[in-house]
Amino acid sequence: MALFGEFLSSAGSGTTFPYLVVYLHDVCGLTGGQVGAVLVGRSLAAVAGSVLGGALSDRHGARRTVVALAATAASAAAVLATAHGHPVWPRVVAAMVCTGAEAALVPAMDALLARSVPEHTREKAFSWRNTVVTSGALLGVVGASTALGTWGVSTGLRWVYALDAASFVMLAVLVRRAGGPPQGTPHGQARLHDRHAGQDHGYAAVARDPAMRRTFFFVLLVVAAGFTPLQTGLPVVTVLTRHVDVLGWLFAANMIVVAVLQVPAQRVLARFPRPLVLAGGTALMGGAWVVLALSTDHGVGSLLAAAVVFALGEVAYMPVVAALVNDLAPPGLAGRYNGAHTLAWTSGFAVGAPATGALLGSDSVRPFFAASAAVLGLAALGALTLARRRKGNHR
Repeated sequence: MALFGEFLSSAGSGTTFPYLVVYLHDVCGLTGGQVGAVLVGRSLAAVAGSVLGGALSDRHGARRTVVALAATAASAAAVLATAHGHPVWPRVVAAMVCTGAEAALVPAMDALLARSVPEHTREKAFSWRNTVVTSGALLGVVGASTALGTWGVSTGLRWVYALDAASFVMLAVLVRRAGGPPQGTPHGQARLHDRHAGQDHGYAAVARDPAMRRTFFFVLLVVAAGFTPLQTGLPVVTVLTRHVDVLGWLFAANMIVVAVLQVPAQRVLARFPRPLVLAGGTALMGGAWVVLALSTDHGVGSLLAAAVVFALGEVAYMPVVAALVNDLAPPGLAGRYNGAHTLAWTSGFAVGAPATGALLGSDSVRPFFAASAAVLGLAALGALTLARRRKGNHR
C-alpha cells in the first residue's frame, strides 16, 4: 500500500519537477538571476529537510513521519496551484517548503522500505521501488506535457501543481492506513530502541562511520555533476534553445528506459561487485554529458541521446547505492543513515544549483557539461573504493 502511495506521489511530482524553472521564469515572471537565487534557496531547504527527515524517522517512526511530511508537501503544492498574480513571494516560499518536505520524505520512505524486507532482498526491493517511482513519474511527465499543450504554460502548470497536492494527500492516507510497524517488530520496543539510539548517537554516529563518509562524498559528487544537470540543467538548455515544448518528452524517454530495464538489469548486475556496478553506472552518466559537451547545436536529437544514456547509468546506480546505505546502518539509526544519504543528494544539488542558475545567462553550455562529465569520471574511480556489504557478503 505504501508503494502504491509512492507511485501516486511520484506521478504528482513527475508533473512538476521538470517545469520549476519554467514556472518561476514564465509564470512568476522572475528574471534569470532571481530564478538562480530561488534555486539556491530551494537547495538549502532540501538540505535542511534531509537532516530533519532522518531524525524524525528515528525518533517518531518512519510511518508517522511520512504522513506528516506528505501533508506538509500537499499544503505547499496547493499554494503553488492556487496563488497567482502579485505578490510572488508566497509561491517562492511554497516552492521551498515543498522541496524541504519532499527531501525529508526520502529518508523516511527509505527507512520504511528497508525495515519491511529481509536484508538480503534489499537491493531487489529498491529495484522494484525505483521502477514504481519512475513509472509514476513517467505518467506525471506525460500528463504534464499534455496539460501544457492543451491549456498553455500558465494554466497548465496550475493544474499540474493541483495534481501534485492531491498525490501527496493520497500518499499520507495510504501510508496511514497501511497500519503499524513491519511484521515482527513490536511497536513500543522499536520506538524505544530508536529513540534511545538517536539520543545517544544521532548524526555523530553516522559521521564516525568511515564507510558511510566515503559513500556520502561519492553520492554528493554524482548528484552535483549528474542529477543536477539532468533535473535543472536540461530544462535551462531547453529554455535557452527554445525547445521547452519537448522537455517533458525528454524526461519521459529517460523514465521509460529506467522503468523497462530496472528489474531485468538488477538480476544481471547482482552477479557483479557493488563497487564495480556503481563505477559503471557513474561512467555512463558522465557519457551522457560528453554527448552534450560535443554537441554544437544542442538540438532535440542530442538532448534525447543524453537523456537515454543517463538513464542507463541510473539503472545501475540507484538501487545499489540505496541498499548499500541501509546495509551500513546499525539498528536504531536507519533513519539517520538514510537522512545522511539524502543530505548527500541535497548538498549535491546545492553545489550544482549556482552553476545551473548561471546557465540562464550563458552563451555556451558546453563547458558546463564537459566539467560535469569530468567530475563523474573521477567519481567512477572513487566508487571502486566503497565499502562492501557487512556480514561477509561477497558483494
